[in-house]
Amino acid sequence: MTKKEHLPQEEEWFDLLPAEKKLIGYSLGPGIVLLVVLVLATRII
Repeated sequence: MTKKEHLPQEEEWFDLLPAEKKLIGYSLGPGIVLLVVLVLATRII
């Protein structure tokens, strides 16, 4: 079996780039809004 290479602890995580943060916001924002709309719609009907 081959052994996986592990990065040193300080190099294991990288900060997100501004573009990545925007993409996360653009996907999470509408997703949460649509989830709330769906929950409200099912309670009304």
